Amino acid sequence: MFIIEKPKQIHLRSWRDIINESASSYSFQYDEVNFDLFWRCVFQDDYFAFAAKNEDKFMGIAVAKINETYYEKNIVLDVLYVLHDFRKIGVARALMNKIEEVAKNQKLDLIIKDVEKSNLLAQKLLKNYTVVNRTRYLKKHN
Repeated sequence: MFIIEKPKQIHLRSWRDIINESASSYSFQYDEVNFDLFWRCVFQDDYFAFAAKNEDKFMGIAVAKINETYYEKNIVLDVLYVLHDFRKIGVARALMNKIEEVAKNQKLDLIIKDVEKSNLLAQKLLKNYTVVNRTRYLKKHN
């Protein structure tokens, strides 16, 4: 079993490790400056960040941000990553449920971008979403 919790300063190293693994799996690297910016952002009011954790072992993270323009306001999922050892046991679903709960409480639509058709696990996770275009999904909370 695992819990979902908000980031804490004492967890900086664990979050950095997950972001580094995520970046390497997508063939790009976050440098220290980018991670520091990311870490500061997750504590801002318009960001919602959560980690799945089993005792002292981090399993995955999710980060979403309120996106507001002059004509719309929604929540966009920025990061959803589960460490390989913890996939297919409900960690991603639990993190998504938490982000969906935030979107519902804020009365905002949730947008998920950049989902590749080849990512079958993500496709399964987003089966109840509306496909907006080839890599974008939407869940309305009206």
